[in-house]
Amino acid sequence: MTLPLDVSRCSGRYSFLKTDYCPERHTCERHLAWIERDAEAGIQNYKGIPVSMAVRDCEHKIEVSEE
Repeated sequence: MTLPLDVSRCSGRYSFLKTDYCPERHTCERHLAWIERDAEAGIQNYKGIPVSMAVRDCEHKIEVSEE
């Protein structure tokens, strides 16, 4: 299962540096939708799905559910 298409995804990165990753990315539905769950759901084209860079102390995290 993935997020609705109108919910933005998160890149899980603070910048384009290879070491600047968000430590919360593996427990965030927004990031997991971006890297794996959209593809598993058969979404092939990301055009129109907003994706943002991660921000420190993020207030938009969606915790991973146990489903």
